[in-house]
Amino acid sequence: MRAFADSAVLLRAALGAALTTLACYPRVAHWSSREDAVWFLMSVLGWATFVMWASVFAWHRRYSEREVFPRNVAPRLWLIALALGVVGALISFHYGDPTLRQLAPTDFPRTPGQFAEHVQFNLAFEQLFLCFAPFAFCVRLLPGARVAGICVVLFALFVFALKLQSVAAAITWDMALGLAFFRALHSGVAVWLYWQGGAWLVWLFALGLQCRHLFALDS
Repeated sequence: MRAFADSAVLLRAALGAALTTLACYPRVAHWSSREDAVWFLMSVLGWATFVMWASVFAWHRRYSEREVFPRNVAPRLWLIALALGVVGALISFHYGDPTLRQLAPTDFPRTPGQFAEHVQFNLAFEQLFLCFAPFAFCVRLLPGARVAGICVVLFALFVFALKLQSVAAAITWDMALGLAFFRALHSGVAVWLYWQGGAWLVWLFALGLQCRHLFALDS
């Protein structure tokens, strides 16, 4: 825990939390009609992202011997991340999104402004919450990066299962298993890219996935 309380770690975590919270504000602002509730949500988000970034900066490099933001990433890895994002976007657009759009329509942007908000939130918070931070926690506590990666995928599935509970009456078992498979595959690819080239590759992959929404925006 000493690394968690290091002044350099706390400074970087504070900066990361500030940037993450700022990027998330446009979408969070639409979650409630009460202004005071929005600022409460932003405060909670700021504290949560501070803790998550602190864990990333304190434990990822120390226990995985990899950089969170490596200075040099092989060009082939950039191409692989981009290709995986495009392929994943095509698969999601044709197979996963039609079902999810009916179950959770608010998760899909309808205008260019909403698209920008969703992209900012996804890159700033969702990747931190579902990949960077859980990997740091797991690699700190478990023996080996492979086991940590498997646990990150299981965590992503757990979060996805909680989300599906709200629409459990409208979803069949075969549909749930198919969506869970895509969620696990997505998470597994993100963890692999994170291990290979740090956060940069995960963000590129996630951006590629998000760009599929451009084809479904209202004209």
